[in-house]
Parts: sequence; structure tokens; C-alpha cells
Amino acid sequence: MKLGGIKFADVFGGYELVNIPASRIPQDAATAVFGAINSGILGATYTPLWYVGSQLVKGKNHFFIAQEVRATAKKDTCIVGLVINVPPSEKAAQGAGAKVVRIIEEADLPEDLQCVFSTAMQGLVGVGYKPLFYVGSQIVKGVNYYFICQAKGIYPGAEPYAVVVCINVFENTKSIVSIERIEDTVEDMKLGYAFTW
Repeated sequence: MKLGGIKFADVFGGYELVNIPASRIPQDAATAVFGAINSGILGATYTPLWYVGSQLVKGKNHFFIAQEVRATAKKDTCIVGLVINVPPSEKAAQGAGAKVVRIIEEADLPEDLQCVFSTAMQGLVGVGYKPLFYVGSQIVKGVNYYFICQAKGIYPGAEPYAVVVCINVFENTKSIVSIERIEDTVEDMKLGYAFTW
């Protein structure tokens, strides 16, 4: 999926976007995420799938797409956005003080974007899609809108997975351009003048 010319949404304000598989994340991010996940969260476990990038704040925020497995009898599983902060310190490289500051379970989309998403996705059968957050837009023939979503088959025991949904709006017509699993495309993700997912 090509994202040349994409205008990233405000959710990415100040983030240095990396877009790589969690298995290849920088050491400081890996230490932070596993330190924070293993020490401070009760009731669920998290496995990072995709490292979105980092943001300099008071210390550094690391932004992941992750799989959440809840400590319930059925071990309910879902896909979430996970923001972990590592405070500024000499031990930051070891993830000292890292903590989860935000878990995004479902997007609170503005009304116009909710309309775009809901209208385009209605009528799909077999898989349910829940937007985690809006990525941004791209001017093409009309406008493409990009969403990170949790996808889950509509059958017992279906496991959720993360997808990028691209929806085009042209002359009041809203249509799906593509739905791609993050795991299928993440190895090709590169950022620069031509964005690739």
C-alpha cells in the first residue's frame, strides 16, 4: 500500500515515525516496552506487533500496536494501541521508570470520519472491524483515509488481528480501497518521500 503524500493525523503530532515490526525495534524501545509491560499491568498481557514510533515529551513516548490477552477464563484477546513513557534519566536506556500511559482500545472518531468509516464498511460480512485510531489522509482521485483497526472473524474462537483500512471518498461515494494485515505488510514499511506499508 503506497502512502505517498499522506497527511498524518494529529494523533501523530511530534512522533518520529518508524513503522517497523516489533521484532526489529530499537533497543531502548524494546527495553522500555517489556519493562513496563512486565512490571506495571495487572489483568492482561501485551505482545507488541508493530512499532509506530517515538515522541519526545518528558522523556520519550514509544507507540506500539499490540495484542492484548486479558486474564479472563476465556483469555479474551484484542488489538490495542499502546503508548509507553520512559522518563528522562541516566537509566532510561535500561527502561528504568517506564510505564504505560495510554491504551487505545477503540477510536473516538470525529463525526465526519465515523461517517466515512461506517458507510464504507457497512455490508461487509464474515469479519468485524473496530477502528483503533485514524492515521491520516491522502489526496488522490478524491481523498483516501487510513485507519488502524482490529479485525476479527465472526465465528467462535476467532483471533483478532491488526489491519490498515484505506477508504476513498470521491463525489460523495465512500469505498474501500484496501484492507491489509499489518503482519503481511510490515516488513515492507519504509518512510520517506514515498511512504510504503
